[in-house]
Amino acid sequence: MPFGVGRVRVTGAIVAVLLALAGTPAPAAATLLADQPYRIGFQGRLVTDVMIDGKGPFAFVIDTASSRSLMFEHVRAALGLTQSQPQPITIYGINDVGQAMPVAPGEVSVAGETVHGLVMGVLPDEGPGGPDGILGVDVLSRYFVVLDRTAMRFKLLSSDSGAEQDYSGWTHATLTPRPLRNFPIQFWYLDTRFNDVGFHSLFDLGASVTMMNWHAAEKLGVHQRDFKSFGPPPDQLRDVLGKDAPAVKLLGLEARMSSRIWGDQLVLVANAPVFNYFDLDERPAAIVGLGLLGQNSLAIDFAGHKLYVGPTLGEDGKEKGS
Repeated sequence: MPFGVGRVRVTGAIVAVLLALAGTPAPAAATLLADQPYRIGFQGRLVTDVMIDGKGPFAFVIDTASSRSLMFEHVRAALGLTQSQPQPITIYGINDVGQAMPVAPGEVSVAGETVHGLVMGVLPDEGPGGPDGILGVDVLSRYFVVLDRTAMRFKLLSSDSGAEQDYSGWTHATLTPRPLRNFPIQFWYLDTRFNDVGFHSLFDLGASVTMMNWHAAEKLGVHQRDFKSFGPPPDQLRDVLGKDAPAVKLLGLEARMSSRIWGDQLVLVANAPVFNYFDLDERPAAIVGLGLLGQNSLAIDFAGHKLYVGPTLGEDGKEKGS
């Protein structure tokens, strides 16, 4: 039964974690290297087309919290690629940490912008109708990335072309790179406030639901001890939500990033394994992506450590302002 905790409404419903998305408008004078459509598919994920060794197009998910770009087994087989080095590579992503076969295609292209020498991981197929691969931060962080939510265009600009000037009128927040504790792998974090309480937040355009751990929920006055009767999450969700702690939804939160405010937000609370993977299990932490930013145009300046948050797309398909 729902009840009030300050400005937060809590229910015991458990939410399956979906994957996916974000968006933004175009540059004026900066060097545009690639410009093509993106779309929403595969359970709400951001998807764009990728060519590999001149073959494709393949449907790749755009994911700022995947440590490497990946292809699924059916793509590897179609391309005839073989293992490129003796040891498997470790893959960090929102749902899991695992080992993958390394392959080294000659070139990977997005709208004609080509990356050479990219070592990709190969994962088992998700099943019929799944994506062909994942475009991770090993590619994305080389560029100034724009997601135009209104026009549904995915743009790659030169990271040193002054592109940030075209988005200076948008709300901007600091993107902080942070390596994992025991591995030379870097991810990106945002300072985000929920009900005016600040948390270290992983920037993850592969996550369609905003999530926080129980350390963060306690800061908001929502206490894990009050939900012990719920027991652990169902078996089918434990790989995502954890095996022990309860998982609950918080409704009606206010989220703030720099000067931008989003009201009436839904946040999933769970001590999910992902917090362990990203060394966030011992501090209040959140994961923000589509659940917060999905209706906004975005410009991601990896080199300048800034996220620019642009116009919001309203229910009528028109921009609500920046």
